[in-house]
Amino acid sequence: MGTPKALVTGGAGFIGSHLVENLINEGYELMVIDNLLSGKKENIQNIITENIHYGDIGSDEILDKVVSFNPDVCFHLAAQASVVISVEDPMLDFEHNILQPLKLIKTLLDTGCKKFVFSSSGGTIFGEPEVIPTSETDFAGEPESPYGVAKKRLNEFIELLLSDTEMSYSILNFSNVYGPRQDPNGEAGVISIFTSKMINNSEPTVFGDGEQTRDYIYVQDVVDALILSSKIETDLFLNIGTGIETSVNQLVATLKKTIGYEGNIIYEPKRDGELLRSVLNNSKARKLLKWEPKFTLDKGIFELIKWLKS
Repeated sequence: MGTPKALVTGGAGFIGSHLVENLINEGYELMVIDNLLSGKKENIQNIITENIHYGDIGSDEILDKVVSFNPDVCFHLAAQASVVISVEDPMLDFEHNILQPLKLIKTLLDTGCKKFVFSSSGGTIFGEPEVIPTSETDFAGEPESPYGVAKKRLNEFIELLLSDTEMSYSILNFSNVYGPRQDPNGEAGVISIFTSKMINNSEPTVFGDGEQTRDYIYVQDVVDALILSSKIETDLFLNIGTGIETSVNQLVATLKKTIGYEGNIIYEPKRDGELLRSVLNNSKARKLLKWEPKFTLDKGIFELIKWLKS
């Protein structure tokens, strides 16, 4: 067995760059693809210098490179990641979140790739959950946005296209991921947004009454799950979250105390399509991957603050 080869799409992104760093440390040979829709060159320029391709995963030129690289495993993290953009421009969302990944999968089936690992979403794809914490079999209802629809459909396509093939899949439903390199100016990533604002003494905005809950998971815990799941030869559909429900008001109180922020918090009306409660049951991942989240919210926030200040 030679050096394992991994293809990472979206490798210049927030989660992708951490994954690239970990895979290099584990001795993988890498090929990284990113169209810089939300990824940033500075996220990986100190980590990896060669075999990085900036462009769409569905382009013929990039797919030819994938074939010649012939990966053992593909980590697919590239996506149009904005729910707002998906509503404003569903065609763009369809292009990046369904069409291009399908071209990639069809191409990978002509290579020696044995594993396809997909970063899905545990909140947006299944509508308001009836069971809390939500397990893999409890997801009910339809997504509230084109982004959620695309993620859910791609899950179904992966299951369909890879049945009876040599390539197995891991579909991982992430809860709310946070940590260093997450864009504090984006629309997603409330922890990064609030932390950045409080450090700069600017007032954060809470939409709704702040009692809505989320399951916040630190990026390194997610990366550990991605790598562990890539080493299992069977098909997996797993929730990756902490199983701990935190309200936005609790989060704000924790951040204020940690940062020493004494300014105001602005409350505005709740946004359409936002879930009231979202927390994932992770017992299946604990059992099958021998994985568990290592970062408490306090510890993760400490790491994020250190990064934002540097």
